[in-house]
Amino acid sequence: MGFLDTLPAPDRTEPHWLGTIRETARARFAETGFPTRRHEAWRFTELKGLTQTRFQPAPALPGDATVLGERLCRLLTHANRLVFVNGRFDPDHSHICTTTPETVFLGSFADWAASHGEAASLFAATGGAPDAFRALNQGLFSDGLALVVPAGVKLAHPIHVLYWGEAGEAATNQVKGLIRLGAGAEATVVESFAGTGATWTNAAMSVEVADHAKLGHYRLQDEALAAFHTGALDVTIGAHAVYDGFTLSLGASMARQDIHAKLVGERAFCGVSGVYLAADRQETTVASVIEHAAPDGRTKEVFKGCLADRAHGVFQGQIKVAQAAQKTDAYQLNKTILLGDRAVMDAKPELEIFADDVKCSHGATVGDLDETAEFYLRSRGIAPEQARAMLIEAFVIDAVELVQHEQARDYLADAIRRWLELRHPEK
Repeated sequence: MGFLDTLPAPDRTEPHWLGTIRETARARFAETGFPTRRHEAWRFTELKGLTQTRFQPAPALPGDATVLGERLCRLLTHANRLVFVNGRFDPDHSHICTTTPETVFLGSFADWAASHGEAASLFAATGGAPDAFRALNQGLFSDGLALVVPAGVKLAHPIHVLYWGEAGEAATNQVKGLIRLGAGAEATVVESFAGTGATWTNAAMSVEVADHAKLGHYRLQDEALAAFHTGALDVTIGAHAVYDGFTLSLGASMARQDIHAKLVGERAFCGVSGVYLAADRQETTVASVIEHAAPDGRTKEVFKGCLADRAHGVFQGQIKVAQAAQKTDAYQLNKTILLGDRAVMDAKPELEIFADDVKCSHGATVGDLDETAEFYLRSRGIAPEQARAMLIEAFVIDAVELVQHEQARDYLADAIRRWLELRHPEK
């Protein structure tokens, strides 16, 4: 029995064109299957735990009110709130501020796609096994965030989206989303992924930032250790536009984030950074491709992380500069601390440059915790576990400081501190 045999297409009334897209995507996945280590972009990522698990569609549940309530208490204050439980929009836990302009669409992607034929352009054909997760998402997605901001509109409050997964047995949530900012528009979006049980979240987000627009887009993956998480993020950035992105990965037994950003307008800025913290036997992967297609573009990419026990981390970052993208300024850095003798990090930073007037650099380092600094803290009466937690926080917080939105920055820093408190409790 094949993987798709256990995952029937969502049973919902939807446009004929969308049904056709689903069938085509499912056929592509059935033909190619999951990627393997023979595919260069997936050579370091271990998928055995995911591919050997038999998943069922996540049940339509209201969610555990107590646990969900605890998560909601950690949401950003003074923010629009959208909650999705097992891939389905939950209006009872959601709240949209009354000050949000009526010209802005903020809500369910499934509802938006059903009434907008233009949504078909978001389902471009994906190519082969390396893009199997995108194809699977197209064929099986249930719902997700849709944010469409017209030209010139600047949202006063951030938008916080909580994706909650909950299942007694192995179940999958296929989440599809869209963020589209018109010329000169501004918005801040924070996506949080959490839940209980052996859920698999496969998320695909399309982001369009038009000329002179500005988007802050921040993601927290803090799912259960029995869970799996795969994410695909596709970003297009216009002239003089700003995309400020950040990914914090803490949970799931296997988590992978694929990022594809393209700077199509001159003087565009792309910020793609993040932090990963993993322990036990967790697998965490960041794979990014950033394309400069226009002149005077700027990219800043910084990923930092710590791996404990037998955790495995992967960073594959590629920056491409086309011949037309003269005066590109691109910076890429990956730093990892290994907290155990059996922790492993694979890093593969890459530059592919066809322009001759550019300023580009990349680098990667893997090392141990600073023993001298740890000794200094312990000599001042600080307990060993607390000393290590302080050094880990100091190491990764530099990347968090790149987040331009203060409230989102504090939210992410708080999540890191909570992870450290669980791993390194105060004596």
